[in-house]
Amino acid sequence: MVIFKQLNIIFAFYLSGEGISLLLPFSFPGGLIGLMLLYSALLLKWLHLEDIKLLSDFFIKYMAFFFIPAGVSIISSYGLIEAQIIPIIGTLILSTIFVMAVTGLIVDFLVKRVEHD
Repeated sequence: MVIFKQLNIIFAFYLSGEGISLLLPFSFPGGLIGLMLLYSALLLKWLHLEDIKLLSDFFIKYMAFFFIPAGVSIISSYGLIEAQIIPIIGTLILSTIFVMAVTGLIVDFLVKRVEHD
């Protein structure tokens, strides 16, 4: 019963985000809006981590499983992307290096900040 309650909480934030997305005059992912709402609720202590922890831990543990449909879609669309495979691979490599560098700089900054305080 606890999992059902947690699923309802997460789903309510997702649906709220989708609803807000429909009201916006521009295109923005509803799932991302729902995630920002959930994060805000946790920050403002309207919702406690324990209220969603069990299901969230499950989602994180099996996150790779949720990428299977996207991978299958890419494989089934290979004919469409075949001509652009080199630029796509280059973009993936460069963006990965960029994300790793920025993450390292942010972690370094935060470690120094915590050591300073």
